[in-house]
Amino acid sequence: MKNRPPVLFRQSAYSPFETHSRFHPGAEDLRREFDSRFEDSVRADSKRFCWDFWNRGEQYRLLRTPAAGFFSNSTYLPFIRHLTEWGRENLGCQMISHPWLSAYIDGCQQRLHTDVPHGPFSFVFSLTRWKNRTFRGGETLLARPTLIRCLAETDDDTSHEESDLLQKIAPEFNRLTVFDPRFPHGVERVDGVPSIQDSRLVIHGWFTEPRPMIEGHLGMRRALRPMDAFAAKVLDRLSEYPHTGLLTLRLEIAESGKPESITVLSDHILDGLGQPFERKLLKSILLEAPAEFPRSGGRTRITLPLELRSS
Repeated sequence: MKNRPPVLFRQSAYSPFETHSRFHPGAEDLRREFDSRFEDSVRADSKRFCWDFWNRGEQYRLLRTPAAGFFSNSTYLPFIRHLTEWGRENLGCQMISHPWLSAYIDGCQQRLHTDVPHGPFSFVFSLTRWKNRTFRGGETLLARPTLIRCLAETDDDTSHEESDLLQKIAPEFNRLTVFDPRFPHGVERVDGVPSIQDSRLVIHGWFTEPRPMIEGHLGMRRALRPMDAFAAKVLDRLSEYPHTGLLTLRLEIAESGKPESITVLSDHILDGLGQPFERKLLKSILLEAPAEFPRSGGRTRITLPLELRSS
């Protein structure tokens, strides 16, 4: 594999989730606007009467409203632009679903569930004053790979506690949590909330529409054929293995047309037991694929999401 570009990984190891603290510079503006709606408990305000109590027995119980209708454009749109750009840069997803603003007061929760059809990645952005909370619960729950695998374990001496099976992710203020929605997930029941201002407060939704993005000198017309050849070869080799999911790559193309590097932005291709694709093998497959592009007047960056479906 002489003269092949290095294959890099954005994350040092596979995980079904990632968190990013201090995600949005305008988080305090969003939170202050939320609080201002409830400062005067006597004044009638349409923003205070927009909540839907989503109650489906024990499965889902929370207050929710479309986030776009609650916040002003001056505070909300910068957040949406920031979130969308992050998804394009790191996941290869071009859009996001219409986000919900949800508040969890006493007795609110989400029991474990999956929601694969909505998008390849779920996100939760927290406006919760987590360090000053008075309530119990409220963590995002996410099944660990152990939970997926334990049904296939044949060792009679193996046993697991809840902490072995479920990851609890604290919704700290201004933290973005992104996770693979194929893993069962939910929200720990909240108890001890004296008012909605003290609730677990989050903006949540899904990253959607993974598709290629080309930036730089080559342009789509000249890059399309070699990009498709590279993608077809990678997908053909990956289809030999019992994995499904989204693999997002970034190719940095030099002026000469040769790739300078291939970076794996997200490698959420899993087998039936939730196990990720072996990285050494993935590197080998990426290096085997043809990656020759036309010469151009400068550098080009290609973000390439590849979706592996079950046959």
